[in-house]
Amino acid sequence: MTLPGEAPARWRRRCTRCLRARCLCHCVPRPALAHPTEVVILQHPLEQGEVKGTARLLTLSLATCQLHVGEDFAPLPNPEGRVEALLYPGDSATPLPEGTPPGRLRLYVLDGTWRKSRLLLHRNPWLQALPRWPLGTVPPTRYRVRRAQSAHQLSTLEAVAYALPAPAPVGALLAVLEGLMAATEAATGCERRGP
Repeated sequence: MTLPGEAPARWRRRCTRCLRARCLCHCVPRPALAHPTEVVILQHPLEQGEVKGTARLLTLSLATCQLHVGEDFAPLPNPEGRVEALLYPGDSATPLPEGTPPGRLRLYVLDGTWRKSRLLLHRNPWLQALPRWPLGTVPPTRYRVRRAQSAHQLSTLEAVAYALPAPAPVGALLAVLEGLMAATEAATGCERRGP
């Protein structure tokens, strides 16, 4: 029995892997996709519990992806001398030097709304000093469950899928996104409520 004001049990139960409500979980057991580029997602704390976010799903899907939550970050140690870049638009965005091997690349990605990502950029001057890597021309977002305000806005998962240098598992990552959308659309009425 649900008490007044209490979330139904299907909303309270969370998947321990993706942290979504069980009725929105899309944690189909699958091997993580291999890619030599290291992806580091810096996520705004308010985005962590966002039902429609894709960053956590990306970290579960891509073997070389890690997720850090906060507002103030320090650069990761780089003993391998990786070429570091920030996936972020801007006038100073330039392609990486020709011939940079994917295995020598570390790509930082900001996860949050545009306002939150600008805040992360402002609070972390070392990110501003990184070369910015543009996406170039990409298809419009396929992420139907979150409305983009303009044509160039993509989910974090899509942006990383298109940004990874060849050979990138673009199709496999987009298939994960399609599965998430199908699970979300099938769970109509299932909303994020208490833990």
